[in-house]
Amino acid sequence: MYLFKMEVDSSEGALTVILAAENEEQAFEEMDQHVERHFLYPPELKEVAIVEKKRITAGTAYVIETRKD
Repeated sequence: MYLFKMEVDSSEGALTVILAAENEEQAFEEMDQHVERHFLYPPELKEVAIVEKKRITAGTAYVIETRKD
């Protein structure tokens, strides 16, 4: 099992999705489902990219930096 960090360019703006999946194909399928459930009206997905992929072990994590302008 892997932990994926995915960046999505959508009609609602930029999204970061973190999810667990067995492989890249499953990660893209799961990402679609999670984005659809998150919004009342699912946005158009313009571009999706896997930014990082880590094998899940104790302590596996991502640090998400938020920028304040």
